Amino acid sequence: MSSRLLIWKKEVDMFRKLQKINLLHQLRLDTFKKQTVYIILIGIFIGANFLLSTLPLRLDLSSGAAYTLSPSSKKIITKLDNSVDIKLYVSSDLPTRLVPIKTNVVDLLNEYKRASNGKINIKILDPKKDATAQQEAKDAGIPELQFSQLEQDKYAVTSSYFGIAASYGNKKEVLPQVTDIESLEYNLTAAIYKMTHKELAKVGIMGKEEAIIPQQEDLGTLKQILAQQFEINYIAEASAGAQIDTANKVVMLFDNNNKAYSEDEIQVLKNYIAKNGNLIVFSDGEWVMDDLTTAPATHNLENLLSAYGIKLHNDLVLSSSAEMVNFGNQIVSYLSPYPFWLKTNNFNEKMSYFSNITQLTYPWVSALSLTKKDGIETKEVVKSTQSSWEQKNTFILNPQEIPQPKSQDLQEFLITAEAKQKNGGSLLVIPSSRFVNDRYLSRGSGNIEFVLNALNNFGSDGALSGIRQRAVSFYPIPDLPEQLKDIFKYANILLLPLLLAVYGGIRLMKRK
Repeated sequence: MSSRLLIWKKEVDMFRKLQKINLLHQLRLDTFKKQTVYIILIGIFIGANFLLSTLPLRLDLSSGAAYTLSPSSKKIITKLDNSVDIKLYVSSDLPTRLVPIKTNVVDLLNEYKRASNGKINIKILDPKKDATAQQEAKDAGIPELQFSQLEQDKYAVTSSYFGIAASYGNKKEVLPQVTDIESLEYNLTAAIYKMTHKELAKVGIMGKEEAIIPQQEDLGTLKQILAQQFEINYIAEASAGAQIDTANKVVMLFDNNNKAYSEDEIQVLKNYIAKNGNLIVFSDGEWVMDDLTTAPATHNLENLLSAYGIKLHNDLVLSSSAEMVNFGNQIVSYLSPYPFWLKTNNFNEKMSYFSNITQLTYPWVSALSLTKKDGIETKEVVKSTQSSWEQKNTFILNPQEIPQPKSQDLQEFLITAEAKQKNGGSLLVIPSSRFVNDRYLSRGSGNIEFVLNALNNFGSDGALSGIRQRAVSFYPIPDLPEQLKDIFKYANILLLPLLLAVYGGIRLMKRK
């Protein structure tokens, strides 16, 4: 029995050893299979990544698709007849703060290249390392820019190139400085548009004849931007018997409180609209003097506007959603919201004017109202916020004396409207003559962009309308009642401590 038991034990031990060997073999086999699977998966991932990198596929999850070419840009560059050469002259020793901007600029240029079906060629050159590129940059008018930066607790001044030169045949356009990534797409697409069109659309300006004199210039910013796409003409007057040249696809008429338009002149404007002309009117219902006194508007344009179903009121609209204005002097600044410079984001979203605009600012604006007219289609374009009221008959503009409104006086007011004549042109009314004057432009407003979008729609069949900013500076706080603002404020202050207190109390009770 003992010898059999010994043999049995040996067989059991041998069986266990074989089991261990089989188990180790199985483990090694499983490990090998897993490693093989991992290698295959890694290979598939690398291969797929390589294949996808050659395809123009991008996923832009930013608000408003800020990092994707706008449809307007794509439409222009996909219709190019010949190649456009774009050269980015940029130094490799850019200040650190500009390196991310350089990356964004290069990404944007690559978007143009991908979307152009081979019609746009991109070159990136360093003028500091390439003498030929340096001479090209100088010949193109791209300057060597001076930048200051903090290095080792000291301010250092460096010089770098950061500009773009574009050419189409024998036509050339230059963007001397491209550090403003927000407006780069518009500027570059406008340059391509200008080079690839034989004739620029014409825009007429009335009521600003004094703008020809440099020292009296007050439309400098608007003119600078318009010159990239339009040919600007100054129309002295719409005299009786004369006609406005319909080659001017759009005419902008500015009220300067120095001219009263006669019935004959108003008829000339009506004839222009009837011949598919487009008129943008900047006029006041009540004129505001520099000393913050008022006078009745003398332009006599009410007869023109009423013919198209738009009534201009002799009032001034105020709002608690107001622009900050400096009421100090050169020595002391005193910033305070000024209700007569109202801000609004109450737009007609069905219209294409607001694709890249978050806010508009109206300095001293009057209200409008609409009436039905045969053969005329009217539209509300912009309204003030709900926290707005009006002054009429008696006007108090001094910021320290403005009476507070009653709750029943608060309401929306129509402050921009459009009328379209059947088989004719359009009339856009902005009841603030200072809407795009340099002196009154707000840093955060989209006034210039709004007018530019309107001009694009009227003057170039929407060729550049809707080109987005590449980044968003800020989003205005929605207009909320004061009571709701207080709820949000105290909820933010008290909610988190309250939650922590409740959690601590529950833990303490569990311990007991």
